[in-house]
Amino acid sequence: MPAQSRTTGAIALTVAQGVVLVLGYVTHLLIGRLLGPASYGVYGVILSIQTIVGILLAQGIPVAISRFVAQDEKHAPNILRQGLKWQIIIALLISGATILLAPLLSRLLNDTSLTNLIRFSGFVVFTQAGYPIYVQFLSGLHRFSRQAALTITYAVTKLAGAMALLFTFAVYGALGGFAVGGILATVVGWRWARPPRSYPWPAYRLSLQKFLSFAGTYVLILVGLQILTSLDLFMVKAILRDDVQAGYYNAAVTLARIPFFLLQGLAFVILPSVSALTKPGASHQTAVNFITKTLRYLIALIVPGATLAAATSRELTHLFYSSQYLSAAPYLTVLMIGLGALSFYLLLANIVAGAGRAKVALGITMILLVISGLLGYFLIPAFGPLGAAWQTTITSLIGLCILAVYTFRAFRIPIPWRATINIIIATAVAVSLTYLWSPSVFTLPLIYLLVGVVYLAMLTLLGEVKPADRQLISRLHPKLKWLAPS
Repeated sequence: MPAQSRTTGAIALTVAQGVVLVLGYVTHLLIGRLLGPASYGVYGVILSIQTIVGILLAQGIPVAISRFVAQDEKHAPNILRQGLKWQIIIALLISGATILLAPLLSRLLNDTSLTNLIRFSGFVVFTQAGYPIYVQFLSGLHRFSRQAALTITYAVTKLAGAMALLFTFAVYGALGGFAVGGILATVVGWRWARPPRSYPWPAYRLSLQKFLSFAGTYVLILVGLQILTSLDLFMVKAILRDDVQAGYYNAAVTLARIPFFLLQGLAFVILPSVSALTKPGASHQTAVNFITKTLRYLIALIVPGATLAAATSRELTHLFYSSQYLSAAPYLTVLMIGLGALSFYLLLANIVAGAGRAKVALGITMILLVISGLLGYFLIPAFGPLGAAWQTTITSLIGLCILAVYTFRAFRIPIPWRATINIIIATAVAVSLTYLWSPSVFTLPLIYLLVGVVYLAMLTLLGEVKPADRQLISRLHPKLKWLAPS
């Protein structure tokens, strides 16, 4: 199967990530509505622990496979086979450690009733170890459409498993859906990634030190970021000792994470692409052009999306979780700014890591964890969950500023001042419609559509929609050819 272009690949993976989000949120909504805020708070805490532990398996060895396959496709099957062996070993260690440490983690959260749920999540994590290997292997080969299809397969089977188990086993059933999805997606990925029977299996051994060094550094970055997006919820649970407040806050966090998780699809394209463009002998200018274009599109996506969600937080909360969760709306307003900034930080970290400078992003991420913990220690007792929202938002903005300055200087990239100013102006004009026409829960999709149209119209009026952009969009589908510049 031939490699796919980065642009269409980014779109395919963003769509796939969108499907993952939509189907994943169905489970969230079922738990939130059927079991109530208290059980939903417990689910959010356990899922955050499971996600943090799972990242060690989902983004360590698998992403290293993606990077090294992108640089050496000839030996791709050998890299995959060696990576699988190391993944199984690490999965056994991590899952075992989670099960053994469950009592300690539950005590740190001031709720020993969570022990068995944490142990169960350790088992679930092991069942998901194989699926990300094949997702990232396909990414390294630039087979993004098949990667997207495998991602959607996981999302569909995970939801089906959760739906089958939720009503009987409650929170355990919702977590069990992840195991069902992981196992079935692994089987599909294995079938798609098998080399031809005639593959010669040349003598080739990847440098274990080099491979694990990158995998370890990169996975620590993502674990740090996941802890950063969960630390506020953990501290709300531990400091306030109130499952209902944790449930409200989990609702706000879950909605605020939408841009962060949606843009992970782009991260799957950015890291191997930057890795390939910055390998020895590659053109520096080509890499700079790719990064510059990527950053411009990211600003155009994240700024209006986060601003619009913050402006309509009350309606969003009501739409997804019912009026029972309206207390979460103020937290969502603040968190949308913070998680929007952290989304940008995630993609900058992938650019830096793809260029072989992962330790820089890791160092900054570790500093942010300390800042976040200190802020939460002072803000949560004083302001409750709203203090936790400001904890994450202030920390994310600090991290974004630091990593953005480093990225622009390290890669000698011109700062896109004009594009940024135009995007901010267009966003301000478009989002102002939500204040002139106060949306209801039922008219929210309509106002979002109208805001999007006005935003694009303003960008066009300001000259920010360029011929190259129109040409790019026109190539996505034959029905869009009319957008091509004449």
